[in-house]
Amino acid sequence: MARDTGAQCKQCRREGQKLFLKGERCLTDKCGVERRSYPPGEH
Repeated sequence: MARDTGAQCKQCRREGQKLFLKGERCLTDKCGVERRSYPPGEH
């Protein structure tokens, strides 16, 4: 079974919602979803 070991904040931004993969960081203002509301990649 494959495991995605990439950036967890990038996964949250790709889905468009908080997945709480970083634990406490997702509850603060440093969360990637709150700082960048757009998905990762070219924009």
